[in-house]
Amino acid sequence: MVTRQPPRDDEIEITLLGPGRGECCVLHVGGGEWLIIDSCVTQAGRPAALAYLESLGVATDAVHWVVATHWHDDHIRGFSELVEGCSAARVIHSAALEKDEFMMLAALDADSFIEGSSGVKEMWTVWTHLRDSGRGAPQLASADSRIHQRSTNLAPDCEIWTLSPSSASIADAISGFSTLIAEPGQPKRAVPRPQRNPSSVVVWIRVGEAIALLGADLERSSDDSRGWRAIVNSSGRPSEMAHVVKIPHHGSVDAHDQSMWNDLLVPYPIAGLTPFKQGNADLPRDSDRARIAGLTSQAWLTRDNATARPRRRPRAVTQTIKEATRRFERLSVDPGRVTFRCESTQPNNWIVDAPAPAIRL
Repeated sequence: MVTRQPPRDDEIEITLLGPGRGECCVLHVGGGEWLIIDSCVTQAGRPAALAYLESLGVATDAVHWVVATHWHDDHIRGFSELVEGCSAARVIHSAALEKDEFMMLAALDADSFIEGSSGVKEMWTVWTHLRDSGRGAPQLASADSRIHQRSTNLAPDCEIWTLSPSSASIADAISGFSTLIAEPGQPKRAVPRPQRNPSSVVVWIRVGEAIALLGADLERSSDDSRGWRAIVNSSGRPSEMAHVVKIPHHGSVDAHDQSMWNDLLVPYPIAGLTPFKQGNADLPRDSDRARIAGLTSQAWLTRDNATARPRRRPRAVTQTIKEATRRFERLSVDPGRVTFRCESTQPNNWIVDAPAPAIRL
């Protein structure tokens, strides 16, 4: 059922969905062309981006690009189904993932004897589909790369850039892949998700005069050749400041770099983020919320994680589940949504649609 009107050809729309686990971003870049970044799933297990496009009455062949910012399973859950569903789209992922070390990691984790699932297995499924369907190899994302430019009288001008990962970050990622490969004789298991992610892909988009910076999970670094500092210091990136930001890494302090706010964004930008909860990690923390609210009064969270606690199971029930399976996850909620839309010539006049359970910080 169509519940909202799709954007006009001269409008840019940025929709942030999550958690489901993780997050995804669905963008209309003018002229009826769409871009999807990352993937999360609904409570029913369907990619949330596909469900959102269906709610607008937009066909999947309008999706021209599908981007995986990094391989962590909380950002590409359902990504292979998303790629298959968007059969006309070009697939883009970090240049680090083409390296032999990650290929070996993915091949080992794709082994059917390994229990559970992981982000590397999801990527292996994507590559297998692209090869078998004849769609060709993915496009590789790295720092200061323009992946699309449109200039036509039929739609607003458009540029899409990837601002990361830097060469140093790609090298760090490759080194990290090697440490995740199990030693001979060790039991097979799903590849664990590392704590840090040096090769996350940041996307910069301009449609007409409106600009968005989509921060993925890129973290702060004290090294000028890595993280946000590498982007800020680069002379090869676009110099214009963004009006909208997808706050990186669920608002975590380890992804906060003040130079990003000072040098890449207009003052008091429109901002969106999704929460994350796994184990002891519960983001954004109260201190994160206060910090973000101090930087802009126009920040929205797709779901208030403080009110989304899952109901506690009796201990005996939890123990029975653990005995029946080696790995289980709870998808207790459907993703929340925040949508930002404006005419491509009016970057200071954004319309915000943030239905409950979304909140303004």
